[in-house]
Amino acid sequence: MKQFKKITFILCLSVAGIAAKAQKVTLTKGQPSPVELVKGSDVINFTANGDNYYFTKFYEHAVMNYHLLSYDSKGSYITKTNVEINLGTFNNTYSIDDVVGLGNKAYAMVEHLDKAGGKNTLLARVIDNNGKVSETETEVMSIPFEKIMNSGFNNSASSPDMKTLAVIGEMPFVKEQPATFKVAIYDASLKKTGEGQINLPGENTKNKSMSVAVGNDRTVYIIKKGMTKKGEITLSVYQWSAASPADVKEYTIAVTEPMQISSYTYTVNDNSEIVVSGLYYERKTLTVGEKQAVGVLYFTNKGKTENLFKTFALDAKVDNLTAEKVLINGNTIFLTAENYKEERITPPPATAGTAASFDYNYDYTHKSDFVIAMDADGNKKFQLELSKDGKARDFDKQLYSAYYICNGKLTVVYNDDIKKYMKDYYSNGYTGLIPVLVQITNDGLMQPPIIFKDDIRIDRDFMLYPAFSTQQATNQLSFLEANGQYFKFLGVKVD
Repeated sequence: MKQFKKITFILCLSVAGIAAKAQKVTLTKGQPSPVELVKGSDVINFTANGDNYYFTKFYEHAVMNYHLLSYDSKGSYITKTNVEINLGTFNNTYSIDDVVGLGNKAYAMVEHLDKAGGKNTLLARVIDNNGKVSETETEVMSIPFEKIMNSGFNNSASSPDMKTLAVIGEMPFVKEQPATFKVAIYDASLKKTGEGQINLPGENTKNKSMSVAVGNDRTVYIIKKGMTKKGEITLSVYQWSAASPADVKEYTIAVTEPMQISSYTYTVNDNSEIVVSGLYYERKTLTVGEKQAVGVLYFTNKGKTENLFKTFALDAKVDNLTAEKVLINGNTIFLTAENYKEERITPPPATAGTAASFDYNYDYTHKSDFVIAMDADGNKKFQLELSKDGKARDFDKQLYSAYYICNGKLTVVYNDDIKKYMKDYYSNGYTGLIPVLVQITNDGLMQPPIIFKDDIRIDRDFMLYPAFSTQQATNQLSFLEANGQYFKFLGVKVD
């Protein structure tokens, strides 16, 4: 029998003696599933047809692997499984390149390298909510293929409304020639609605990474991250539309020397304009200590014609500040960032008769979250800091924060040191970290934090994992919580 427990907590706020609207938070606790945490993994989350898909992505046995944990909209556990396909044979291989949500379905984007046929094709196959990959497929991209070490690349992304799929295929590298991309777009039923080809200016280089974004109106953006000989980031955006496939616009995003981009993130707004925001630091001849972010950059292709670019200084320099997510709430753009550091632990030298270990360990430090708000033209509105401090070895998904627009406010959910909020927590079944929810208005009003304790607490001996989260509605979020044995679904409704 499936059972769910709901807990409702009302926090009455009072500011300067004036009663504010109460925040009503309701928790829905779902069923347990076996826990599986993978070192060095990334997380991909989305909803499709009401179901919550939590993918863990990790590299193992020379291929990229995808592990799925799924729940329905009410928190009923569906499956925990590896997403598997037939990998084929030598010179005729199949691998999962990515997973995306489109329409009301989840898809595995499968790359097929066929040397005999001379093709690298990208195939879309449905993944059902039990993690089974369909044997039927739709070809969404095809580029030439001659050899494994130069087979080209595929990238795909769905639009914010999940009604459009954009796919780009980068042709195999040719020395002293421009980078060439094929572009294709599809509707939610995987019917092709446009295609074209782009030659990027200048000679192609190998020291770059490409990504793609697409707006609800089917405008496609190719984001090119390059690297200088000094290891510094260069950034360009290319805009393409099926309505005018020959009219490719290039936007260069660069800060003024000696400033250099340290990190960035991007999204597409309701007008299908791309928004890129990030952080920059000052290059110095002699660097001592941590890399310090000193300012914020903002770019958008306003009206899809204007290169609107702004920079401004942070209130103070911040060590190891990393851009996490851009969120848009009406006329306010929020850049969220975290004081984050990753350190690889070098294993001790191998002793005589033993093999050297290449299974490295990592130490992670997650300190304060920063919220930087801008208007639609990139002018600074305010900056806020949410103080926290966490450390972990090898697996740190519990230390990331989740960022959403919930009920018209920026909503940040994170774990904090429980000793800030209560004593004698171990005897009451709490862990050393406790979930905190903070909401921030477009004017910079930060409401008192909601602490998940007492009448509104997660399960005994469980810890929240904000990195595993989705949004079902404007006031409805979902998370995973875990102990040493199980994951559990946790619905959070904020009214």
